[in-house]
Amino acid sequence: MPLPHQPLGPATRLASAMLMALGLAACASLPQPAATPVAPTASASSVTVAPAEAPAAVTADQLLAAGKDLAAAKAYIKAAADTQGDAQLQYLLDAAHASLSGQKPQDAVLLADEVLRLQHDPKLRGEALWIRSQGLMDQGQTPKARGNLEELLTLSSTPQDIRAEALGILATLYTQEGHDLTALNFLIQRDDLLSEGSARDENHRRIRVLLDAQPVAKLQNWQSRTASPLVQEWIALDLIARNTPDPQQREQAIAAWMAAHPHHPAIQFSANAPTAATTASAQGDVCALLPATGPYAALSQAIAAGLETSARLTGGPAVRVYQSTGNSEYTATLFQRGVKAGCAVFVGPWLRQDINAVVGVRRPGDPPVLTLGLDSDLHQPGLYQFSQSRNAASAQIAQQGYAAGYRQVYLLYPQDSSGAAIQAAFLADWKGLGGRVAGVSAYTPGQDPLAAVQQLFSGTIAAHSFVFLVADASVAGQAVPEIHQIKPDLAVFSPSLLSASGLPSDASALAGLASVDMPWIIDPAQAWPQAAALLHTQLPNADDAQWRMAAFGLDAYRLAVQILRHRTDQALQGTTGELHFGANGIVERDMQWMQFRQGQIVPLARAPQPGP
Repeated sequence: MPLPHQPLGPATRLASAMLMALGLAACASLPQPAATPVAPTASASSVTVAPAEAPAAVTADQLLAAGKDLAAAKAYIKAAADTQGDAQLQYLLDAAHASLSGQKPQDAVLLADEVLRLQHDPKLRGEALWIRSQGLMDQGQTPKARGNLEELLTLSSTPQDIRAEALGILATLYTQEGHDLTALNFLIQRDDLLSEGSARDENHRRIRVLLDAQPVAKLQNWQSRTASPLVQEWIALDLIARNTPDPQQREQAIAAWMAAHPHHPAIQFSANAPTAATTASAQGDVCALLPATGPYAALSQAIAAGLETSARLTGGPAVRVYQSTGNSEYTATLFQRGVKAGCAVFVGPWLRQDINAVVGVRRPGDPPVLTLGLDSDLHQPGLYQFSQSRNAASAQIAQQGYAAGYRQVYLLYPQDSSGAAIQAAFLADWKGLGGRVAGVSAYTPGQDPLAAVQQLFSGTIAAHSFVFLVADASVAGQAVPEIHQIKPDLAVFSPSLLSASGLPSDASALAGLASVDMPWIIDPAQAWPQAAALLHTQLPNADDAQWRMAAFGLDAYRLAVQILRHRTDQALQGTTGELHFGANGIVERDMQWMQFRQGQIVPLARAPQPGP
């Protein structure tokens, strides 16, 4: 409940009130933008000067670049307190975006509420509605999110890509509520907004799956109810495909229908698409439960691409993807639908709340489940857990480094949320083994790490020590030579040397760096060249995180097949490391040690021993 509107005070008092609002009860204390006065007629010599950016906004931009999302949100709120008009509202929207990234959806919703309360142009309103819908979805409030998305579609200022994404989410939500015809309308509207390629192909797949799930009588009823020529055409062609199982006859029947209806809008309908008899059932399929909204959408796309690529290259069961919405109850419902459809094994979910929801409804006779997240407190026959957390590599460095004789560590990591989490996970394992910390230093992402390296070694370098380096290939190429200039024989271990495009053209600077990150990330061509080539066509613009998740998709499929074939006693040489089923069905992942010598990767049997 917002606090009563307060009179506008000094900027410092206002900023304090708004920072308290990131608790977040009271954005209503923001000043209303003043009514815009009628501008005098401009003279020939008049010059329009853009307003200067608020100092707090500059700080916020820097914090955001460093991965400190919640601190950036507070700084943007301070910037909003120091301004008025559209600039103030934009800073509030920036704060809302940062809150979403910082996994504070309730704060993002309240900030968006404040923007919607104030007067502004439709473009800002559309951005606020979009943020608000994402925040509500993340909290599982899908009915409220649906209303925001539907209003967003009424605004002409909504960008095409946001409009397409909103239509896709609404289709999922209406399917969730059993309103399949409405969902079909949204998917068909969405089709015109997508460019040719994987996005449009996936949308066509969703349309076909939705149509094929309906009985013939219902489709015929829909034909008489809808006024949309496109919907009528999709239904007509789907009915032809059902009634003509022979591919050649089906192609002729579709061509004849097209010739008889020349005035219908043209759609891309494949005459060679599977018939309803094969698509309506998931009998024997590997079924994936993946979140399809918010920050998880791109990662889920990469996991699904990995699953499908592995199926294609190994000739195993088909893959069917069930897309969840951030609502754990709906994820459980999707699981139950998959069970009824005949899924043989499930891969996912991977968000903790979704895993618990599926485990809660899973019955003893249901198909096995291979989650993509780990909850060590969950034990259930047929439940297997395959964690994709980067913390596994950190734990391996701690355990194997200590076993190799190292006793002290220097930590160098990026000053962002991901780097902090990785080094914290490493420290927990390292200190638990009895290891000591000789020094800690953080560098700013995107900047030269030289100062951080020098700060790390301000005194005498401890014996039997190594450097725990969290960095990508570019930063490692700068930091490793600096470290070895200070002490040439000091070992450097890295858990997260990521580069979606492979190694740098000159990797000689990485000499002496040992890594346990997955071979797939460092050089996909060495791990599974056919998969790398195929996935590059499906994910041509994949970033590091997507490329990593694609590797987990490749391995998750092969693990699922092992589960189906009751071969959980066999290890798998996967793209993410050597995988084997441990206690309580938890998949343990041993990553491969490697060093860089003359720009090439050299596999190692174990962690290098400490020097003399």
